[in-house]
Amino acid sequence: IYLPKGFKAVHDRTYREYQALLDKKAKAEKEKQEKLAKMRMEETKRMMKEIFSGNGESGAFQIRGKGLMIVVPGSLDDIKREGEVLHHCVGTYTERVAKGETNIFFVRKEKEPSVPYFTVEYKNGKVAQCRGSHNQGMPLQVEAFVKVFEQKMQDAERKRKAG
Repeated sequence: IYLPKGFKAVHDRTYREYQALLDKKAKAEKEKQEKLAKMRMEETKRMMKEIFSGNGESGAFQIRGKGLMIVVPGSLDDIKREGEVLHHCVGTYTERVAKGETNIFFVRKEKEPSVPYFTVEYKNGKVAQCRGSHNQGMPLQVEAFVKVFEQKMQDAERKRKAG
């Protein structure tokens, strides 16, 4: 098999151009997902502010009780970081969050609000799962806190549908 002169150079250039095109498309898709997720997370923050309006000094994105707090992630990168730090798979949920198929919340200790503790997936009107480091299950305090959070979310959804 004979190749024309300069074939490798042409091939390599074409490959680089094609890869640049794929990278550009991937970047655009990532930006689109990030924008969608950010909009959904802001909507979730507004809803939570409404639900927990009597919750003292906590802001729209922080819900407190029993020494714990629920935090709405600010970006898809926050969700990925959570999975990396806690060594579980929540980082793979970013596309589902961006599409609105599920919601992710972070459970934090009030004394350590920036340290990942547990991660909650809220889907179809209920807590689908709540996992800690290396997929550890919830201790009783976290379980009770998450149940109250779930109940308040369900109550708010019923009120929103009714009125």
